Amino acid sequence: SSDLITAAGATGSAAAVSVALVVQTPQPAITGVSVSGGGADIAQNAWVSIYGVNLAPANVGAGLTWSSAPSFAFGEMPTQLQGVSVTVNGKPAYIYFISPAQVNVLTPLDSTTGPVTVEVNNGITTSAAFTANLQAAAPGLLRFGDGIHIAAEHADYILLGPASMSVPGYTFTPATPGETILLFGDGFGLPVTTLTAGSDVQLGALPTWPQVTIGGTAADVQWAGLISPGLYQINVVVPPNAASGDDQVIATYAGASSPTGAMIPVSQ
Repeated sequence: SSDLITAAGATGSAAAVSVALVVQTPQPAITGVSVSGGGADIAQNAWVSIYGVNLAPANVGAGLTWSSAPSFAFGEMPTQLQGVSVTVNGKPAYIYFISPAQVNVLTPLDSTTGPVTVEVNNGITTSAAFTANLQAAAPGLLRFGDGIHIAAEHADYILLGPASMSVPGYTFTPATPGETILLFGDGFGLPVTTLTAGSDVQLGALPTWPQVTIGGTAADVQWAGLISPGLYQINVVVPPNAASGDDQVIATYAGASSPTGAMIPVSQ
């Protein structure tokens, strides 16, 4: 504005115009960071949601995903979308989704543990550093849109959920005691295979299986590993004595547990 330019003491100069633009550009501010489906801690190679204001340009509307990012043509994940970028502990993260209020990223490979800084650049300016706690593992079980039921499948890949759950084109059915189901989560740390930083292909079993309880009963874990960037699959047998209704599922790995409140429906 003319007031800003006048206040800069150099009306009409390029320097004053630059000052005005900087003042008028909304700075991004981070209000929270968490592993998707997890708690407040984060882990390397984990899907993380960053919450705040002015995190992306207003013209992205409700949000933009990485589906058309040109870096995929080279087998790499993008480190920016529409100019938006994120660093975790000073290392570039991989941007999946951007909106003014939320940015979802895959954290970089980094064996650091303890407090680390998270910063968002919205294409114009960078946020103040937000401190997050980076741990060896910060397990979370991904949930469907209702925020309660775990993103899960039966062994035949039919979606597992309440029959009442409504998603166009999909049918949901509950689990049966004794059947093997597939749970999906993130934040479980690194697999036995060596990962290449930035590669859009990630596969490999975990070095040990997580411990899983369903309805408070220890469940038999048959396999657990990374099946795509940051996404883990856990094959587990529903305990024969699992009660009908919503049963809580908790996964524990490397001394950390997934948050409470994640459910699967069971039908005898």
